[in-house]
Amino acid sequence: MLDFTKLWDKTYLLGPNPIELSRSDWLFFWASAVFVIAGIAAKLLASRQEHGSPRRFLFNRLFHACLTAGLLILLWTGTRFENVPWLSTHVTVLVLFLGWALWLGFIVWYLLRKFGREQKLWQEQALKRKYLNQK
Repeated sequence: MLDFTKLWDKTYLLGPNPIELSRSDWLFFWASAVFVIAGIAAKLLASRQEHGSPRRFLFNRLFHACLTAGLLILLWTGTRFENVPWLSTHVTVLVLFLGWALWLGFIVWYLLRKFGREQKLWQEQALKRKYLNQK
């Protein structure tokens, strides 16, 4: 069971941290590994889309968000393992997760507001290009 009461504990957020990685530190590490894998999967999906496609644009956005967050949190895990002052605090990783959540919010906003229209327009233009280019 997750213990969210630690989020209000000054010692947990700002340190000093124990030498060994805690259970939440390992959870952050595995979450960052999942982010990196999701970023790689998004890049593979983007590379399978046609150039200029809104789907390619969406998958590239997901790639950048997931890979950046994953690598930064992996970097935080390294600083936590080495017990670097200030960088290894839990508030740092929580700010990184908050940044990723905001970034993901903008991607979801794009998906809900603009993606459908752009995808429909792009498909219509692709159909026109298909028949206009034939001779």
